[in-house]
Amino acid sequence: MDSKLKKILLLFAANQEESNKYLAALNSCSREYKVAIQQSEQELRIRRARVISIYYEILMLTTIPLCKKINPRSIWAYKRHGNFWEKDVPSMNDRVFKETFRMSRATFEILCEYVKGITKQDSCYRKCIPLQKRVAVAVYTLKSSAEYETVARLFGVSKAIVSEIFLAFCQEVWQSLRPIYLAEQLSNSEKVDECVHGFEKLGFPQCLGAIDGCHIKVRPPGKDCTDYYNYKGWYSTVLFALVDYRYRFLYINVGCPGRCNDSKIFQCSKLNTALKDPIFTAKSKTINGVNVPVGVMGDSAFRFANNLMKPYPFQVHPPEHEKIFNYQLSKCRRVVENAFGHLKARFRRIGKGVDNHIKNVPLIIKAACTLHNFLNCHNDVINQKWIEEQTTYENSVRLEQPEHTDAVADFEAEPEIIRRAIANSFYSGVVDSPASSSLEMNWDWLLVEG
Repeated sequence: MDSKLKKILLLFAANQEESNKYLAALNSCSREYKVAIQQSEQELRIRRARVISIYYEILMLTTIPLCKKINPRSIWAYKRHGNFWEKDVPSMNDRVFKETFRMSRATFEILCEYVKGITKQDSCYRKCIPLQKRVAVAVYTLKSSAEYETVARLFGVSKAIVSEIFLAFCQEVWQSLRPIYLAEQLSNSEKVDECVHGFEKLGFPQCLGAIDGCHIKVRPPGKDCTDYYNYKGWYSTVLFALVDYRYRFLYINVGCPGRCNDSKIFQCSKLNTALKDPIFTAKSKTINGVNVPVGVMGDSAFRFANNLMKPYPFQVHPPEHEKIFNYQLSKCRRVVENAFGHLKARFRRIGKGVDNHIKNVPLIIKAACTLHNFLNCHNDVINQKWIEEQTTYENSVRLEQPEHTDAVADFEAEPEIIRRAIANSFYSGVVDSPASSSLEMNWDWLLVEG
């Protein structure tokens, strides 16, 4: 029994050893098989990548030249159909062109020469918008109160391009034209003499210009809306300006919220500091025994000073010399009101309200003022019909300019002596009285056409 058991155990052990050898050989074969499979799959991927690469090279060499011959435009460019500039504008006569762009063809071409900085270059995919068309898009946007989308469809461009061109144009106008047409050279002796001589012809001595503020409608953000809410019940920003005898802006201050007072803006402005320059005292003139310096004129809202003449306070029965002085001052001060009227009538985006983001509003207004001076200097007159349309619009929507009360300290001694000397010169016949026919003159002789 023991011998049989030993034989069985030995046989089992021998079989177990053979089975282990078999299993070890099988595992070794499976590993080699797996490695072979992995190597073959990797070689297959490499071959596929080579085939695909060769395929795309052949495709690029054969199809791209064909596409270029068929269609030079890129396949992702959206096709637009606005041909206003390419077809309609060339066929316009001079009158229609000026009505459309608020300036003559000759002035438009001069403007294009000044703003060449907005020119773009052609790319590999498409041609750029020409300079003249870019200027036309910007001028039309400023001239009209139309939305960007309307302008985009008219000129066959996108709404984003209209916005980009318009702001780039305003920036270029401010940088290129401002040093020439709005340089604020208040201390220039020749400029001062020219302005003083111009106002003497209009009927007021020793005057550099007239100052006032104009409220322009805006859309402020909710967090700032309280500051921009003026006393007439609408949101505005203030354009404060000094205007000469030809309705040209000599100085502008843009961006103050609508709640600000004109007098306060003037007191904090660079203009107030500039008027204290010794050149204005050096050009003083003796009138009725009083030394009168060169200064500016304003309405009753401003603080009375040696270099700022304002009307006498209202009285039911004023003295004759005060009545004549107020007449002469109010008559000559109309230049600033007319300048604001021309600006808003020519550029309806200013007149009807600037709907751009509040941070871009000052740039747009400054560019419009610079263009106003540019057109004035090139004698590009404004149409009376534009002024009437703007007046009708303001009356219909009741965009009344805020009125401010009289400033305090109205009876300071030294300024009152100067004002009395000028008033007596009017009364004594140095300047004709209101009853004289010589004062019945056309105030818009420079810049208005019928």
